[in-house]
Order: sequence, then structure tokens, then C-alpha cells
Amino acid sequence: MTFPVSQSVLDAGALAAEIKRRYGLNGEVRFLLLSRGMNDIYRIEHDDGPSALKVARTGKSTDDEFAYEQAYVRHIAERGIQAPCPVPLTDGSLFFSVDAPEGTRQIVMMEWLEGRPFDKTVGESDAHRLGALLAEVHLAGADFVTPHRKAVASQPKLIERLPFLLAYFAGRPEDEAFLTRAGQAVQDKMAALAESDVPRGPCHGDLQCANAMELADGSLAVFDFSDCGTDWLAKDIAAFYWRNDFEGVTESVNQAFVAGYESQRPLTRAEKEAQPLFRLVRHLLITSSMAQFVNRIGPVPGFDRSIDYYLDMIRRYAQEAGVT
Repeated sequence: MTFPVSQSVLDAGALAAEIKRRYGLNGEVRFLLLSRGMNDIYRIEHDDGPSALKVARTGKSTDDEFAYEQAYVRHIAERGIQAPCPVPLTDGSLFFSVDAPEGTRQIVMMEWLEGRPFDKTVGESDAHRLGALLAEVHLAGADFVTPHRKAVASQPKLIERLPFLLAYFAGRPEDEAFLTRAGQAVQDKMAALAESDVPRGPCHGDLQCANAMELADGSLAVFDFSDCGTDWLAKDIAAFYWRNDFEGVTESVNQAFVAGYESQRPLTRAEKEAQPLFRLVRHLLITSSMAQFVNRIGPVPGFDRSIDYYLDMIRRYAQEAGVT
């Protein structure tokens, strides 16, 4: 019996041959694996210049959800947002799939963006620009229409993933009980949000400093739309908070981000009041996702602190959201 795997690395030679055939590329095709996580990201060198390639993790998205992502990126790019557009295959489709040992994996080739990604040292000025960029992404997607369906779906994902986090606290009943209460409380609070007060629409889903870059001409670009989908627009802001919370960035940077956002799309009163809730949801969901997919919390690059560090973060923002 071949032992099952949760996430394989596709053979570079076979992948190059498949890319050449499906995209009609000429000459040698060379791959450089840049990162692994929920997706494997490659830089491809070929005669027509560099491209980016994303190989999705098995089960990350259905084909319908993956098609939504590609259509959404193309839509906002057509409205002036600089983003890595999917490159059509020779048959006109925007992605294809292969059967890996662990299951089906979707693959998309995208335009390469050359620039400087932001990092944890982002200051107030850049945060203001990034906030304005997120609002522009929301405005560009306001008229997005597609037959495909994809929701950010924090509620069902939290129901699915929280038990993996609770397993870390099986011998700590007080902490386990707190996380169980917090999980139920945020479900109830999100269910009570009125769409008339807290609008929904297409969202990036993960616009934090590591998923935006400054291009050579000084303009900004946004990438990594794997978590995109329909959601509360104002909840998209919480991704920026979340990354800064882990990096110890001062709250003034978050305030500058929100000010930048509101310079393009003012928040309603209800959207402002929901920010502590959205921040808590983000911390709960990401930590639970780490527990499920990585099966380890610290040390993992980018998430290299102890479990208690993450628990303290969740407790802090639970208190701000009125969850005890």
C-alpha cells in the first residue's frame, strides 16, 4: 500500500511538460518553488517572460470556488486594480487540475508582478495607502457578477476547525471551556449582523502587509486571492489587524490603515462597531486553521510562538468584543 499524504510536491519535470502543453509555451520552462502552505507558489521562467504559478492544496476550494477566484481577479484588474491576472490556457479556460497522491489539485498560471512586498515594518504612511487600496478593491468589485459561488464562510470554517484547536487544550479545561464559549459567541454575533447596516460583497479575504507590494513605478498591487469570496466588506480590515497583532505593530498603524480605507469608502457606524468582533473571528479562525492544516502551533515560519501566545491574543480581543 502506498502511504497516504496530506500535501505532496509535484514533480518539476512533469509539471513543466504539462504547463508547456496546456499553455502553448515555447522553449525551456524552468520552475522555482517560492513557498509552500495552503498553496504551492512558483516562479516560471520561459520565452515569453516570467509568470507565477499556483498549485492549490487538495480540498482548499471546489472547482466552482476556484473559478470564482479567477473571475474576480480578472474583474477588478479590468477596473484598474493591479493584481496577478490568470493567463488563459490554449483552450481559453483559466485553470486546470491534476490528480496528485492526496487528491485533485487546481493549477493556475498568472501574470508576474515585479515589486517589493511589504513586511512587518510597515509604517503609518504605507498603512494609509494599503487601507485605501483595500477600499479600492471593494469598490472595483461592487459590480462583479459571476455564475460561480464562493463565500469566505468564516462561520462554517470555524465550526469545522475549532475542534482541532480545542484538542491542544484537552488537559486544560478552563482554557478549553473559554475557547468553546468564544467560538459559540462569535457565531451568534455574526448571525445577528444586519446586511443593511454591515454590507456584504466580494472581498479579498487576506489583505495584510505580506499580500501587497509596491511596484517599480511606486504604485501598489495586491496578490494572493485564495481566501477571496463574498463576506462583510468591513471584515476584510481584520486581516490587516491580525498580522500586525502578531508582529507587535503599534495600534497607530492600524488606525492609519482604517483612515486610508475611509478616504475611499467611509464605514457605517455598525461596521465600525463590528471591528472588535471581526478581529476576534480572525484570530480564532487562523489559529484553528493552523491546528488543523499544519497540525502544529509554533514553531512554524510566521507563526513561531507558543500556543499560549495565541491564546492570550484570542483572550485579549475576545474581551474587546465583549466575549468572556
